[in-house]
Amino acid sequence: MQLFILGPAFGLPSIDAECNAAVALLQLHGKNEYELVPAHEQRERLPYLIDGEQRIHGFSNIARHLNDQHDPLTSRQRADSVAVTSFLESNAHILLDISLYVGFENYRLTTRPAFTKILPWHANYIIPPQRRAAARSRTEHLGISSIDVDNVHEDMSNRPPGYEAVGKEEGFEKEAQARASLLLPKKNTLKSLLQTPERASIFKLQALADNFFGPLADVLGEKEYLLGTEEGTSVDCLLYGFLALMLFPKVPQDWLAQTMRQRYGKLAAFVERVHTTLGLTTDTEEVVKLLQNRSKAESLSQREASKSSLPWTIEPQMNIAETFKSIGYALIEQIPFIGSPNSLQLMSTHKASTLSRHMRAVVLSATASIALSGYIALHTGLLVWPHGEEIHIFGRKRFSDLGHLGAALAGVNFLGPRPGRGS
Repeated sequence: MQLFILGPAFGLPSIDAECNAAVALLQLHGKNEYELVPAHEQRERLPYLIDGEQRIHGFSNIARHLNDQHDPLTSRQRADSVAVTSFLESNAHILLDISLYVGFENYRLTTRPAFTKILPWHANYIIPPQRRAAARSRTEHLGISSIDVDNVHEDMSNRPPGYEAVGKEEGFEKEAQARASLLLPKKNTLKSLLQTPERASIFKLQALADNFFGPLADVLGEKEYLLGTEEGTSVDCLLYGFLALMLFPKVPQDWLAQTMRQRYGKLAAFVERVHTTLGLTTDTEEVVKLLQNRSKAESLSQREASKSSLPWTIEPQMNIAETFKSIGYALIEQIPFIGSPNSLQLMSTHKASTLSRHMRAVVLSATASIALSGYIALHTGLLVWPHGEEIHIFGRKRFSDLGHLGAALAGVNFLGPRPGRGS
């Protein structure tokens, strides 16, 4: 078996939640029976598993495929698994979107650099912006456009040494503060609000986190796994996939990880236990070096030398033609009416109208037909491009240039005799 996933980040096998869940599931059911391949191809929905002649896309389909071979659950446990899976898929994405993509500081300082390490140069201009745009679209209904702190007027990094001491005399500072409070309106930034006891600006985020973590903590209770089994199941792997990306990334605004550690410690302990038990710790730098090898034999020897617990292997290298093909496909996707929905956007091709689904083919066919018809018409002479006379004479026209009638008119003086001439 071969499992294709988006590459590693934050000490995890992947920067994508479902990919992490799929790796955990394969480690659980077939630890020595598969190869792990970092990929980034947009046309393939990641993760996807190749098992013999079968090609399975998406975590839920992979879990269903493997559970047909390993399914010790009772009917009650299956029902609970379906309910928890539905809850995770409906609510977890929003929190990850806000934490990793919507917040500009978290995205700029943590998420985007993580993508830069694992993607080829051209994909860095395509995948991260697409994922951020999709995340902002998914969270738009919450009224959360950004969770960034406005540090523009409080940044001290570019100020000269000793600047902080200027105007810090006790009497001067008190008087300046008193006058400033009267003259200048108070500017509420997220940083100033976070320093207040109420922390009013993050109430909505806190409520979202509580509504997500609370039910999961209740289901887990004192058990090691969600369904009370002796070992993890597919729903435990999915829970790990989402919670790990909330807990492990070192982001500037770590409100989500802090909430989990401080108020839902059992969930944090669950993530760390699964992470250790299944051997999911990943060194991103080692994987990047492994991907630079040209053969599987070299990657295998390097993997054994690094003592990695995950069966990383290399993906066939893209040639120049495939690279430009990928770039062209991504550009076409951005053209209005021609681009088709991709897996990172919220649009559904199944729910779209027939015209919408076939719009690209219709527009391309019509454009090609018009261009071909025009070329044939011009080439065969059916259509003649408009042009003027072969010889152009520039200058003032005279009546005599207009034939006999013009010459006759030229001899008539409509204005009478001119002054200075004899009569």
